Amino acid sequence: MNKPEPANQDEKLSKVLHEWKSEVLLPPRFQERVWQRIQSGESAHAKPFSVIELVAHWIGNLLPRPAAAAVYVALLIAVGATVGWTQAHQTNERVMSELGDRYVRVLDPFQSPRN
Repeated sequence: MNKPEPANQDEKLSKVLHEWKSEVLLPPRFQERVWQRIQSGESAHAKPFSVIELVAHWIGNLLPRPAAAAVYVALLIAVGATVGWTQAHQTNERVMSELGDRYVRVLDPFQSPRN
């Protein structure tokens, strides 16, 4: 098998590219809109982010990825369950202490509360 020489191939390619004409017309003010988008992109990166914008940007980029979204939801569930369990545990301890005080007062009404 003979491979064509690269120089010959480059000449053929150049000739085809020079002959090629595009028939597609660009929309009106296309170039102006391109430059506006470039400038808005530069200004968006130039300004400092607030904490809320930074978190919103992070979540917006993270959630479209299914694995990351699953980890994020699992983390939120774990944190919520932990906080809920802690609050429930504290409430149960307080209620049990109050019930114990009430029980002692029922048995001996002259007992002073243990506060």
